[in-house]
Amino acid sequence: MSAMIALCQKEWRISLDTPQGYVVSIAFLLASGFFFGSNLFLSGQAEMRGWFAVLPMLFIFFIPAMTMRLLADELHDGTYELLATMPTRTIDIVLGKYLSLLGHITFLLALTLLYPLTLMLLGNVDMGVVMASYLAAWLLAASFSAICLYASSVTSHAMIAYIVGLILLLVIFLISQLSPTLTPYLQDVVAMIGPMNHYHQMLRGMVSLSDFMLFVCLTVCFLALSWFELERRRWR
Repeated sequence: MSAMIALCQKEWRISLDTPQGYVVSIAFLLASGFFFGSNLFLSGQAEMRGWFAVLPMLFIFFIPAMTMRLLADELHDGTYELLATMPTRTIDIVLGKYLSLLGHITFLLALTLLYPLTLMLLGNVDMGVVMASYLAAWLLAASFSAICLYASSVTSHAMIAYIVGLILLLVIFLISQLSPTLTPYLQDVVAMIGPMNHYHQMLRGMVSLSDFMLFVCLTVCFLALSWFELERRRWR
């Protein structure tokens, strides 16, 4: 547990106190603010549905950038072999890296709470729907982070990790977009296991246990795959 906390604190400092961390964080907030302002002025309504609809695309491009170096750099620089020889469990490494990333994303999402506060000055805002939408965004970001962390565990090159993570997230997004063209059976399968379908359902203010558990299961699955990949390298 202490090793996991130490790794989490180290990665947290790196994510916030390095040029790369500054660039990614500021770029995300600028892009987020641009789409929020565009939706607000184009629709002329005090609502955030348009912004939450665009948010998954921001995650698809920015979360791989935030994740790509977490494990790939350790493998590239040889520091993972040093960690593997220490009394540090593989699960501590995976969870330490993941929790620091999730903390970074949570911090960025918390900064965007300025948007609904601004809308409250312009009109009536259904804060119940907004909070449900933020929960959906956080769960989606958590599952996307686990997927991209797995991408970072399969290669020792950060740029390749970024491309692999980006492709995996794009495939998930495109499958949900193309689901109306599939057979009814496949549409039901995509609706059941596709994170984008559950995300959009939660944006309507309907939070069910099945939606929550889908994101949890997806996150745990890819964290387990990251653990398996690192264990395979440890004993190879």
